Amino acid sequence: MLGTTHDRTPLSGRDQFALACECLTSQSRRRLTIFTFDLDPPLYDREPFAEALRRLALEGRESRIQILLQENLKVQQNGHRLLNLARRLPSRIEIRRPINDYIDFPENFLIADTVGYVHRSRFPDYQGVIDFNDPLRAIRLQELFDHIWERSEQDIELRQFSL
Repeated sequence: MLGTTHDRTPLSGRDQFALACECLTSQSRRRLTIFTFDLDPPLYDREPFAEALRRLALEGRESRIQILLQENLKVQQNGHRLLNLARRLPSRIEIRRPINDYIDFPENFLIADTVGYVHRSRFPDYQGVIDFNDPLRAIRLQELFDHIWERSEQDIELRQFSL
């Protein structure tokens, strides 16, 4: 349970990661941040995840969803549920591209309400951990995300793509 259960649980394989991301997102109430290489379709382009994200965006009065996307080529070529959602809800969901210093950053993560997180230690491997209540680690990841976010820029290619 987000914010109450503190148990760092190892994750291995796409299915475990997909379920972990969906669980954290469905329990998030205020802020969700995602640092991802390519909006990993097996994790983020699934209807249950997209629905959880949509609910967060629409039901949370002050909800904020931020996504740092390192590589947008697959999203441009194939489309993606999250991109469609971001187009429909631009005041709630924002996608940016990190500066070159972080384009090849090997870690991917999702942070929910700055208390829970899914951390994938090395893209493209599906190895990592989930913890529903580790504010210290979640804050460290959030600070890293915020540092990169502040130096990131609107992805012009996605903005043009979304017109």
